[in-house]
Amino acid sequence: MKTISRLLAALLVCAISTNANAQKRDVGEWSIIPKVGVNLAKLKGDKIGLVDSDDKFIDFSYKLGYEGGAEVEYMVHDRIGVTLGAMYAMQSEKAKDFHVASKQDGSDNLYDFTKAEDIRVNMGFLNIPLKCNVYLTDNIALKAGVQFGFMLSAKLKYNTVSGLYDKLNPGKIIYYDAEGKPAEEGTKVYFSNDVEMKDAYKHIDISIPVGVSYEYENVILEAQYRIGLSDLNDIPHDSNKFRSSVFSFSLGYRLPL
Repeated sequence: MKTISRLLAALLVCAISTNANAQKRDVGEWSIIPKVGVNLAKLKGDKIGLVDSDDKFIDFSYKLGYEGGAEVEYMVHDRIGVTLGAMYAMQSEKAKDFHVASKQDGSDNLYDFTKAEDIRVNMGFLNIPLKCNVYLTDNIALKAGVQFGFMLSAKLKYNTVSGLYDKLNPGKIIYYDAEGKPAEEGTKVYFSNDVEMKDAYKHIDISIPVGVSYEYENVILEAQYRIGLSDLNDIPHDSNKFRSSVFSFSLGYRLPL
């Protein structure tokens, strides 16, 4: 393990020294960088409480989203640049399918059930990142800064199906229609739900973006992690803290101005 660590360190030193005499950027140079990418996001602490229990919850997990926009960079030093950007990001999260069931009054074997599937929260943000870029070489840069995110939308989406389950006859399930009555054959029993959730969250998200990029022929590949600082929970009487956690991967192209 020590040998591998020393080898990697030697390769990094070699790469930096090899590029030390390469052409550097000019102080005062401006450029605009359009970017598109994908992200993996969730709100740490966000969870679903099951209606048939006071102490059972389902945590949200990372879900794939997308983002796009542009950054403007100004070189304050031949190895240090400052960028200001505007990015639209769909930052989503998902939860596992679950079901709840309750025994019908007067029966030991009949249960009413509801199953929820494909549960996700889609949150649209306008993100304004301000970052410092330190170019270790002409190709590799380390990046860090602060980002202000403004929530534009938030919707909870899921599908549900309800019915009656007979414990003594598990092969026979009676599904309910939209009116809660036994559904006839061919009747729709799966229903899509779309719930407005923006009022459940605070609308400004402050985070710390840190990342690394590789540039070749003005094409920029960037990997970044955004550490949420703000508590986005705006649900009354809920003490849980919701903080954003976002991994992003983007492709950009530098256009000198």
